[in-house]
Amino acid sequence: MILLVNQHTVPVFTDVVNAFANAGQDTRLFTGHIEPGNVPVSNAVRIVKSRAYDRTSTFSRFLSWSLFVTHYFFYLVFCKKPAHIIVVTNPPIAPFITSLVARWRNIPFHIVVFDLYPEALQQAGLSSGTGWLFRKWQSNNRWTFRRAASLITLSESMKNAVSQYVDAGKISIIFNWADTSYIRPLEKQSNPFTIKHNMQGKFVVLYSGNMGLTHDLESLVGAAEKLKRASNIIFVFIGGGAKLNKLQSLSAGYDNILFLPYQDATMFPFAMAAADVGIVTLGTGGEGISVPSKTYINMAAGLAIITISPADSELNRIVQHSSIGYAVAPNQPELLADHILFLSSNPSELQKFKTNSREASLNFTSANAKKYVDHLNL
Repeated sequence: MILLVNQHTVPVFTDVVNAFANAGQDTRLFTGHIEPGNVPVSNAVRIVKSRAYDRTSTFSRFLSWSLFVTHYFFYLVFCKKPAHIIVVTNPPIAPFITSLVARWRNIPFHIVVFDLYPEALQQAGLSSGTGWLFRKWQSNNRWTFRRAASLITLSESMKNAVSQYVDAGKISIIFNWADTSYIRPLEKQSNPFTIKHNMQGKFVVLYSGNMGLTHDLESLVGAAEKLKRASNIIFVFIGGGAKLNKLQSLSAGYDNILFLPYQDATMFPFAMAAADVGIVTLGTGGEGISVPSKTYINMAAGLAIITISPADSELNRIVQHSSIGYAVAPNQPELLADHILFLSSNPSELQKFKTNSREASLNFTSANAKKYVDHLNL
């Protein structure tokens, strides 16, 4: 039996789970929530439901993590012994809990580092990086990562960050992806999302996803403020999160900003395809410890991409290497506005970025999910 552990299962991880089931493995998924996507979890997978991740506040985040790992600990102690465990750093303490029980039950386990903690807490401003808890967490990482059979992460820069805890030869890279048959460019004039929100003939700048504390979305609001007189440009924020209320307050009275909730699985691909420019953010300090999965979704939709992120991030390297848009450092709304205005006025440059973006996305497809199965030599 293969046990996969992820408190918040996004469509990319659903592909990983299904890849094991499709390979004929007895597959179980221990999760708090499964985010709907184009492809559901296979009926061959046994799902064990636990506490969902709650990011509405710092307290709710830590509470939901604690309740999840408590349930997971007792489940792992008493469940049928897995042949392998694949545990994601969501919640971040789950790999440590896995190492404790796996050592006792003699189970090989593999850690998928989607986000590196405690460094991610420092980036979010929740840790100074010098306290006892931070140093203890780093010590636990060294203990846990060395006992794992292997580690998987998402990019070369993330591999470098993880290698402070364990020999780099133990770390493999499997890039994330998007379902390029589900998310794809579509004709805007017949797009039901475009029609519903009266966006025909508009130049659409889209941010879709979590509006978290580390995301510099204030710069995007600032760019919208500077482009208020450009009547053909509209800024669309889709999603929610800790910064939503602040962003709505900052943009009160702006006619060129539209806030919408998360879209369901049916409307989501139409929402992505309605845009011309996709915004992807990464907070300072996150350049070596995270690659936003929305990068690949924006690419699959064939959007020109503007990043708001530190100069030396993996995210910026993807954008610049593939020639799919521009990279802007945090807190530069003027430059952000300049790039948006330029693209809205230069259709040939916009189309070049959009074409390159879609073509680049075909290097990051759901075929990558099978690499997880191959990694375990199953």
